[in-house]
Amino acid sequence: MLASEAETTTGAIAGFLRERFPALTNRELTAETPLLGSGAIDSLGILELMTFLADRFGIELTDDDFDPANFDTIGHLARFVERARA
Repeated sequence: MLASEAETTTGAIAGFLRERFPALTNRELTAETPLLGSGAIDSLGILELMTFLADRFGIELTDDDFDPANFDTIGHLARFVERARA
């Protein structure tokens, strides 16, 4: 994976999170920004986020993809997307 691909994925995810989740709107979002532990995203938010990832990046999701480890940080999400696209 090229660095620019990861940055694009991370940037797209961060942009969605800023738009959708008010608790993240005014925060600096980096690959290390915690998501689940911060309380910024609830279970319905996870479903919305996964729908966004499937639509935006053209990936198919399975029940196994809803592993909390995939949502730990923005970086984890970006790596999940890149694995799913490979």
